[in-house]
Amino acid sequence: MNDPTASTRIGNIIMIVLCIGCILSFALSFRGGEITMLGFPILFFLAALMQFFQAWQRFRKDIRGKNQKGAGIAFLIAGILMLCVSYIMIFCLWV
Repeated sequence: MNDPTASTRIGNIIMIVLCIGCILSFALSFRGGEITMLGFPILFFLAALMQFFQAWQRFRKDIRGKNQKGAGIAFLIAGILMLCVSYIMIFCLWV
């Protein structure tokens, strides 16, 4: 995968799949009932995965040989926070 267009295409496909998952879990969380409350932790978990993927893309070097470490660290912190919120929500649902 040395071709930058191939890695960009795969990255776009991964982001599309994660976004569709976020939309489906958002719709699931507002249907009503106790079983659908699981949609919110799934939503935050998928959002955390999106943030981690964005951080990974920022840490990689682009075509010009530059990387954006500051933006990557910001995405990483946001992903960690969303993952913590997801775990707290799951814990609150099970207790």
